[in-house]
Amino acid sequence: MQGPSGRRPELRPAGLPAQQDCSIQEKIDLEIRMREGIWKLLSLSTQKDQILHAVKNLMVCNARIMAYTLELQKLEEQIANQIGRCDVNFESKERTACKGKIAISDIRIPLMWKDSDHFSNKERSQHYAIFCLFKMGAEVFDTDMMIVDKTITDICFENVTIFNEAEPDFQVKVEVYSCCIEDSSITNTPKKLAKKLKTSISKATGKKINLVLQEDHETCSSISGAKYNLLAHATLTLESAEDSFKTHNLSINGNEESSFWLPLYGNMCCRLVAQPACMAEDAFAGFLNQQQMAESLISWRRLYCVLRGGKLYCFYTPEEIEAKVEPALVVAINKETRIRAMDKDAKKKIHNFSVINPVAGQSVTHIFAVDNREDLQKWMEAFWQHFFDLSQWKHCCEELMKIEIMSPRKPPLFLTKEATSVYHDMSIDSPIKLESLTDSIQKNLEETNGQLLVGQHEESSPPLWASLFDGNHQMVIQKKIRILDGLQ
Repeated sequence: MQGPSGRRPELRPAGLPAQQDCSIQEKIDLEIRMREGIWKLLSLSTQKDQILHAVKNLMVCNARIMAYTLELQKLEEQIANQIGRCDVNFESKERTACKGKIAISDIRIPLMWKDSDHFSNKERSQHYAIFCLFKMGAEVFDTDMMIVDKTITDICFENVTIFNEAEPDFQVKVEVYSCCIEDSSITNTPKKLAKKLKTSISKATGKKINLVLQEDHETCSSISGAKYNLLAHATLTLESAEDSFKTHNLSINGNEESSFWLPLYGNMCCRLVAQPACMAEDAFAGFLNQQQMAESLISWRRLYCVLRGGKLYCFYTPEEIEAKVEPALVVAINKETRIRAMDKDAKKKIHNFSVINPVAGQSVTHIFAVDNREDLQKWMEAFWQHFFDLSQWKHCCEELMKIEIMSPRKPPLFLTKEATSVYHDMSIDSPIKLESLTDSIQKNLEETNGQLLVGQHEESSPPLWASLFDGNHQMVIQKKIRILDGLQ
């Protein structure tokens, strides 16, 4: 893999920076160094939890190396296909939709245990280490590792994963990995690991690096005893995006004979949010003159206009945007909108365009003017690009979806406590709870001499001085007058 020095920068595809292939190579080198560090850490690990985390992180590194390698090969192929096609007409070039952010969060995977498995042998229940990988292009993210046994009814991941460079035709691959935890199976052999550290991944691309990574995973599993297997997977696309929780189908691997197998329902619930750049950012902005007509008199007012999210927001000054002042005018820019250039008065050098929207069965027209022909072309290009972006991102442009970053102090509702069986929370007829309640009532009865009855309370005796005011006693009031000698 060569750097960009031996390439022709002018032949690169649109939207790819000149240093991208070099940046990808740096990422590969970083993951290789991290991989070697994980191997060293794994050689020193003796605790089960440490080994499970180390093997998981090693899988993540290998997945990222493979993703970066494939992306680098794809980039080189795109550049090679551009050779000899430098004279492409700019106007005939196909448009590329804007990119956006994709966020996946609040993942819940329900389990379907048998009653005999769920309610019995809880002390001897097998434990499983579970985590998810999210892949989209060259980006690979992972969730935290969760420990699951037969008392758990839902596998919940609180991670919020965000892909920042998604295209409308994105595909997010969700992979669920499982590892059965047994005290006798997860061990460590430092001598074997020390030998393995002498071998590192080559920088060559293609099948060679793939074989090395597969061999690395098998060697790690055979040495440490911790092996994660693909339990289920799903692919999420633009059609799956929605600003609420939605259920998605899972393709399950393995069966009951597999050591890593868990009884999945075959679906998962998550929140997949798509936030296109045309909805979250300004597509174009600048000053426009808007035509106003009052009693057959034409006047113009100068406005600062911002094109964003299928609307043209018009302010008097740019400072009003920062001050969050309501716009003076809002014009819809959507698939029903018609925009026409009115550049016919070359002598007066007036460059106008009209924005026509159907409202209640009638056409409402707004006329704007720009300062020169170049600005008119820029605005027209911005409008057409915005139309194309809205058409590609489809329903995600109807309303801006919000990406909620969970605060560590405020976890989701279903994670506010340990994710245990829902039957434990609903065990009203539990013998243990009934016995505890009976003991409490018996104790209170003994303390109150059997007077713990609903609606009955022991009458308290009044204080001694209260008898003075009950009307049954005679009271004598004496008045004594004393005359001082000095006043006689």
